[in-house]
Amino acid sequence: MEDAYEEVYKKIALNTDRFNLGDEETWREIYEPFVPTHSPRVHVTCHHRYGPAERNVLDVYFSPENSETASPVLAFFHGGGFFSGDKQWSEKYWGNIGNYFAQQGIIVVIANHQLVPYNKNEVSSKEAERTTIKYPAGADDVQLIREWIYSNISRPQFGNGSVDKVVLFGHSSGGAHVAMNLYAAGDSERSVPRSGIFPPVAGVIYLSVPFWYDRTRPIRQKILQRYYGSDAEDVWGPQSALGLFKNLPKDSAALDAIKLPTYVGTVKWEVKEAFDGAIAFLTAYRERSQPAGTNAIFHILDKHNHLSNVLSIGTHDDAQARMLLDFIRTCTSSGPNTEHLKYNPICT
Repeated sequence: MEDAYEEVYKKIALNTDRFNLGDEETWREIYEPFVPTHSPRVHVTCHHRYGPAERNVLDVYFSPENSETASPVLAFFHGGGFFSGDKQWSEKYWGNIGNYFAQQGIIVVIANHQLVPYNKNEVSSKEAERTTIKYPAGADDVQLIREWIYSNISRPQFGNGSVDKVVLFGHSSGGAHVAMNLYAAGDSERSVPRSGIFPPVAGVIYLSVPFWYDRTRPIRQKILQRYYGSDAEDVWGPQSALGLFKNLPKDSAALDAIKLPTYVGTVKWEVKEAFDGAIAFLTAYRERSQPAGTNAIFHILDKHNHLSNVLSIGTHDDAQARMLLDFIRTCTSSGPNTEHLKYNPICT
């Protein structure tokens, strides 16, 4: 088994930070054999509608063995460049997230969100322009999911979850939507609450998130044009995750590192857009956080690339999973003491 993982790490190192359209399927196929089959200990209830759009559906994973008390909840938002991805990407993904954390006594909500239409072969598409979603549709979907959790997760049929122990977990573009939801008060043109966070959020996990965008990439230019209406930085910049955070009112609860613990994860072989965005966000976070000078938890995972870190969750390659589990338990004060899981928070 160890030899098999070493071969994967060699492939990752050979490709370094290159990650092009279609590579997501290559890495999924490489990692899928390492993911165990669905655990009989985990119950899954699927396709619950949380909003009016076609993709406004979610699944819930939980273990009946742990459903007698108010359990912590993890809401996972998949990536996909804003234009692709699904809660049931394959037979094992993203069920790997639900299976792993549900076996640790955590209820897991895995949700779809609306996507920006994109065809890699198109030059111009009037149909895509008619059907495209616009900012802040993804962030609004996150809000609807949070409201669904608040209204439903405490029911026995969903595992008796606690609405006060909800951790949001976004990978790549999914994390950008989470951030744009949590920091929506930074948009002066939107009428949203400017201080408290409701429904409650116990913590937030950002893995390989584009807090800022690299508009020099042709694919990113097209997505920016469709989602924000322009690829000009002065248009999308203030509405990006980083821009919204920088413009939050000083009394925003999202700036309180005690009320909203924040984990920022990246990898050794990270794409430039996500890594540069993470560093910019961490700098802004330290400048604005309360208590003054507080840092977000920051972790660089060794050996991995933009996608393999989240693909590894649930496999024997558990470095990323253990770090996230420790953070979730710390945020929710749930489960056994996990001090033994802690290790160098910068590089593993």
